Amino acid sequence: MKIRRLAIISLLFVIDKTLQFFCVSPTWFNNYADDFLFIPISLGYALAAHQYFVSKHFVFSFWQITATWLIFSVLFEGIYPQYSLQFTRDYWDILVYGLGAIFFKLYLNQGATN
Repeated sequence: MKIRRLAIISLLFVIDKTLQFFCVSPTWFNNYADDFLFIPISLGYALAAHQYFVSKHFVFSFWQITATWLIFSVLFEGIYPQYSLQFTRDYWDILVYGLGAIFFKLYLNQGATN
C-alpha cells in the first residue's frame, strides 16, 4: 500500500472539510469530493490495518471492492435518506462512489512495501 497516497487523499478530505466550514468550497467540489474520497479512505485505512496486523501482501479483490461500493451506495443513497433528513438521495453520488472505488483499485490497492 502506498501510505503517501493515502495521506494525500486524507489531506484532501481535511481541505474539503475546511473549505466547507468557511463556505468557500466550489459547489461541484462540495457536492462530490466527500463521496469520491469516502471509499478510498475507508478501504485504504482498512487495507493498511490488515497489512500491518495480518499480512503485508494482502490486497482487496475486485469483488470485495465492488461489494463495498454497492453496500455504501445502497446505505447512503437508498436507506438512510428514508429515515434521516441529514441524508439527501442523489443518484449521481452512486457514480462518484464507483469512481472512488476505481481510484482505490488502481492507485491504493497494493501490497505493502517492506
